[in-house]
Amino acid sequence: MSVADVISGGGLGRRLRWTDALRNPLGTACHHAYGSPVLAVVYHAVCDTVPDHLKHIYRPRTPKEFTEDLDFLLKHFEPTDLPTVTGAALGGPEIRRPSLLVTFDDGMREVAEVAMPILRRKGIRPALYLNLNFLDNRTLFYRHKASLLAERLSRLAEADPRRAVCAATLARAGAVAADPAAGVMKVSWHQRAVLDEIATVLEFDTAGFLADEKPYLTRDEIADLMAEGVSIGAHGFDHPNHRLLTPEQRKEEVTGSVAGIRELFGPGCGSFAFPYSDEGLPEALFGELYGDGVDVTFGTSWPRRGGPQRRIQRICFENGPAPAKQQLVKRLLRGGAGNMKRALAG
Repeated sequence: MSVADVISGGGLGRRLRWTDALRNPLGTACHHAYGSPVLAVVYHAVCDTVPDHLKHIYRPRTPKEFTEDLDFLLKHFEPTDLPTVTGAALGGPEIRRPSLLVTFDDGMREVAEVAMPILRRKGIRPALYLNLNFLDNRTLFYRHKASLLAERLSRLAEADPRRAVCAATLARAGAVAADPAAGVMKVSWHQRAVLDEIATVLEFDTAGFLADEKPYLTRDEIADLMAEGVSIGAHGFDHPNHRLLTPEQRKEEVTGSVAGIRELFGPGCGSFAFPYSDEGLPEALFGELYGDGVDVTFGTSWPRRGGPQRRIQRICFENGPAPAKQQLVKRLLRGGAGNMKRALAG
């Protein structure tokens, strides 16, 4: 990579001109940084009161914060949708102006109940990335279960014997922490059966929670959203960290879930968003996936110059209460410094 690569445009749209920077400095900076005129952002839920199954994982935006995020972003980017972005990545019409793609992962019900009324008012058609096993509230994401258990553990008295039992169970799985509430959040996808042991100790009824709380969208609700122009993509079967999977597991998780989502919601639902991140995955994997019918993929790592246009990166604004402007500028500065370092080293 050369220093020139760091400041060049490209990607899903035309190369930038210096006049673009005068008209829209932030949109131009994002185009330079991401190699694309499209700024893709990812959320999970929008809510005033954080439910226990999210409380120990991340901090969702409140409706006020989410509205302010969008108001800021729409000053610098035009709303676009997944079909437009996919078409451009596959060689169709270029996207010529700084554009905003809003996405949501995990298929949380708050998307329909809280986020969509705001998005409708803003004229934004988001993309939802769904886990097949969570649809219709059939199973509970292991991280959501861990957060529920962590909340219950945090409410136990210090002398409660269940704390010691849970701590010992977690220690056997290698999830060691000063407090069992913190330890339960260290349980990985491969160790997720341990959470069922903890749930038994704490008398937590997973099936009852799913039936009563219904944290995930149903197929009927998703069909209604699609009728409004919402796009759908795959997020895997049950949300593993792909860096911990074998090559065979990784490929099945992607291609199998994309095939399942297409079967349920239509042939146009051919994109995949990697849980957590696509950072560190073998470059050859992406060529294989695109050759097997996956349209585009999304990650949350910093983009590398020279990568396939079909491998798109997103930024998440659920990293604390700071407004989107502050988080975006911080990300640009941090990523730009890394690009410059790699350019000078190369």
